[in-house]
Amino acid sequence: MAHRGRRPALGAVLCLSLGFSAVLQATPIRVIEEAAIPLTHFLTKADFDQRFPGELIDDPADLNTGWYVIYQHESLNYYFGPILLESIGQDYLAQLRETVEAAVSRRPSIQDYRLELSFEPSTPSSAGSTQSEPPADEVSRPSSLPPQPEPKPSFWSRVKRVFGF
Repeated sequence: MAHRGRRPALGAVLCLSLGFSAVLQATPIRVIEEAAIPLTHFLTKADFDQRFPGELIDDPADLNTGWYVIYQHESLNYYFGPILLESIGQDYLAQLRETVEAAVSRRPSIQDYRLELSFEPSTPSSAGSTQSEPPADEVSRPSSLPPQPEPKPSFWSRVKRVFGF
């Protein structure tokens, strides 16, 4: 308790792992914008919850298409995203991994958590559903990139294409 004022970031991280476990028994997915990840390092739990309340979703199939940094522990399901590019998702994953590892080093009782980058919603075949067919746009898209709208021909679209955006 003496360090509470000095380490507000630890409170936010521990919230991710321990704070809501008694409250969230049904384990809905809490979708939070990815911009919250860098702030988990220094916001208090109350400030984090107030600033990033997120959206609760019961079914993973209802997620918007994109990359998500996923943190799961006990009955917590935090999905940060959707993120357009996998490379940006990797950067956010590295930031959250540092924060979680710092919390685990201070509190070794935090165990069995899942922290990963995943393209969601998952394909129906990964859930074992072989009878339903995926939508036509999911069949033709590459597995590592989200579907992108057709760009209008312009100078900036060429620049974006050169740099992979």
